[in-house]
Amino acid sequence: MGSSNAGRSWEHKAAALVSAILHPLLMPLGTLVMLLMVDGVLKYRVGLFAYLFVLLFINTLAPAVSLALLKRRGVISDLDIRNRGERIMPFLIVLAYYVMAYVLVRGGEAVVVPVFYQQVLLALVVAIASAWLVTWRFKISMHMMAQGGIMGVFLRVAMLQPSWDMAWTSALILCAGLVGWSRLRLGAHRPLEVYTGYALGLLTVSVVLF
Repeated sequence: MGSSNAGRSWEHKAAALVSAILHPLLMPLGTLVMLLMVDGVLKYRVGLFAYLFVLLFINTLAPAVSLALLKRRGVISDLDIRNRGERIMPFLIVLAYYVMAYVLVRGGEAVVVPVFYQQVLLALVVAIASAWLVTWRFKISMHMMAQGGIMGVFLRVAMLQPSWDMAWTSALILCAGLVGWSRLRLGAHRPLEVYTGYALGLLTVSVVLF
């Protein structure tokens, strides 16, 4: 009995760690790092990478602080926002941050951002807006939506490459599988919510980029 409880405790801790490392707020930064590795543009434009990194870092930190304040004021019960009814305002706040980021890169003159990277930010805006609309009726996994989104970005870049990078494909599939397992293991979502989240992220990003 004791070893069984210890095994479940270990799994719970591992699931919590996976969910924290691959948190949806961190995935835009993760996507940018992936693009640095697979897309030749950022490798030769360090200034562009630094600009986008700072922009996305701010857009990671600001929503995180906003969610913490909402929790402190009792607007949301937990930072994972497991209660679907509490998700409307937080999603809208995150959406507002990324709309501002998109407007900034679209109209900014200090750093010229290539159209593709503008489209990636637009895809992120569309994905969050779609999640906000869906959450009025149905709870989806934002963790899995982020995984579907990064896969959509990778597929768009991979299709323009002379050879397919199976290492990245395998890594992204593995990450999505681990995230899906972690959300189920933590009891944060049901299987349908996990699958729907991934599908919505992949679909919305693909529609914008393709």
